[in-house]
Amino acid sequence: MGYRISPRFSPLRLTAQTHSEVELSVEIENTGEEPCWTECDVVLPEALSLARDRDLSKGRLRIGIINSGEILIGKCKIYAGAKSYPDIFPIKLIVYGFGKDGAIHQREERKTELRCERVGL
Repeated sequence: MGYRISPRFSPLRLTAQTHSEVELSVEIENTGEEPCWTECDVVLPEALSLARDRDLSKGRLRIGIINSGEILIGKCKIYAGAKSYPDIFPIKLIVYGFGKDGAIHQREERKTELRCERVGL
């Protein structure tokens, strides 16, 4: 019972102190024996946002029903703005698997990092 979680960013980094964005793709493989409805929380530090025009540090991706051994991908945008600064930011992903009864049967947590760099240095 569990998940294999593979996050990817495109492009690989954000540009500090400007309006820039990356697309986060969260590839999830169901390594359990039962199909389950899957969702993924994305938790960002305050310098980044899941919304282009306001602060939003937490959101949820609805991935869908993943059968045993199957892989599905959820995507979202991550935005930098004027208050972003050069750093390596931790991104927390929490994947939930819901069974037929609607209860959480699986929970996996994964941390990844997103680089934010200054332009022209």
